[in-house]
This record gives sequence, C-alpha cells and structure tokens, in this order.
Amino acid sequence: MKKAPAFSFDVSREGVEARLEEMERKLERMRGLYESFFMGIERSPPEVLRRDLNRQILELQQVPISNASLRFRHQALTQRWVLLITYWNRTMREIEAGTFSRDLAKAKRHLATKGTSAVTLEEALAMGIPAARAKAFVAHQQALQGRRTSTAQTKAAATGAAQTGEAPALADSAEPRTAPPAAQATTASSGGPPPVPLPGLSDAEMQDAYRRYLEAHQKAGAAGSPPPMDKLRRNLAKQLPQILSANNCSRVRLDIAVENGKVRLRAWPVKDP
Repeated sequence: MKKAPAFSFDVSREGVEARLEEMERKLERMRGLYESFFMGIERSPPEVLRRDLNRQILELQQVPISNASLRFRHQALTQRWVLLITYWNRTMREIEAGTFSRDLAKAKRHLATKGTSAVTLEEALAMGIPAARAKAFVAHQQALQGRRTSTAQTKAAATGAAQTGEAPALADSAEPRTAPPAAQATTASSGGPPPVPLPGLSDAEMQDAYRRYLEAHQKAGAAGSPPPMDKLRRNLAKQLPQILSANNCSRVRLDIAVENGKVRLRAWPVKDP
C-alpha cells in the first residue's frame, strides 16, 4: 500500500517558499475580514479561514527549514499570527461583554447629542452597531447606568445626612441625651407609640444589637449616657433603605464598634444566597 505524503506541500526550498507566500496572503485576507467584522460589514468572523491557516502554520512548524531567509520569514509570519490572534480574541471578548471601544465611542457621541444617559436597542442599531452584538452592548450600558444611579443616590443620602449632622447607619455615643435608655427601650411595651419599622432587620435583632451597644458603652467608659433606642431606630430607618438598594440585598446585620472612646452602631449588608 502506498503511503500518503507526510505533508500536504513540497518541502523543498521552492515548496516552502510557495507555502509561505500562500500563508501570508491568507493572513492578510483574514486581517481584512476581521476588520470588516469589527466594523459591522461582515456578519460573522472568518472562522473557517482561521482554522485552515492555523493548520498550515502547525504543519510548517514541523518542517526543518535550512534556508536562513526562509526560516526568518517563517518566524516573522508566526509572530505576526500570534499577535493578531491575541488582538482578535481580546476584541471578541469585548464585543461579547458589550465593552468594544468602537461601539462605546459611537454611544458617547450619540448620548452627547441626545443629552441622555442610556441607549436603547433601537438606538444602538441606528448607530450602526450590528444586531449580533447590540443586545450585549445595550445590557452593558444599562448595567452601567444602574450603577451610576445607585452611586448617585448613595452620595446624595450621605450628603444629606452630613448636612443634618447624621451619619449613615451609624450611632455616636456623644449625641445629646433626652431620656434614660432603659425607659426608652420599653416605650412600646408601656403603651407608647409603636417602634419605627426597620427594613432588613427584625425587632429581635435590633433589641440584641442595642443590648450589646449598652454593654460596649459601659465597658468603654464613654462620656455621657447612651442614646435611647428609638433615636437609633429613627436614624437606621432613614439609612437602611439606601444600604439595601446600593448593595442589592434584603437584609443587614448590626455590629458594634468602639473608635476613640466612642461607641458606634454599624449596619452591614448581608448578601442574599
């Protein structure tokens, strides 16, 4: 039985030179096709041509090239292939994630003209972004807008709290006192007004946190008497919705911290499972 040739081309000097010329033409053609795809002219990347050229490169790497000029030419072609493959793969990942720089530049110009901060699917298509990647791009833009809105709301809440002398989800032991804490802690049970509801926190958790707060206040030897629990509840009721919204969770936990002799009550988001 006649054996098939080890390689699909002549391994002589002329054969290797002809194969290099063919591969260089294919690589240049592939570069143009990828650029056309990134610009939205081609509907899909040249995967078939890429696999064929990759096979030829691997095949030629097994051939011992004795001619110095051909060997240098082959090495240069291989290095260029590796660089282009890295660039193409990175750009494809950006397209899939909706972070392709060309699409972002189009959106920036569009938003600057329109005066808004979000791009719809119809607007993305009208800007020339191909339909194959428009959904991923719009989803990324909407996620960015959601994070910007959440950050702006958090900053606004912090600014408002600073202007009124309140710290978000934070109780300072140096605040003025209006009544003994024991009496305030039992307001609800003595027929007074119902306690302020705390989103993401149960009454039992609040009672336990306030107990630990009083213990820490006593051990730290802080000046003055600790604030009443209903005052802490009112402060938390203002700040907890912002914490839950900013961290996309439904619960918080309360910790006690002592800083410079001052006892503070801190709220931390609890990520939903």
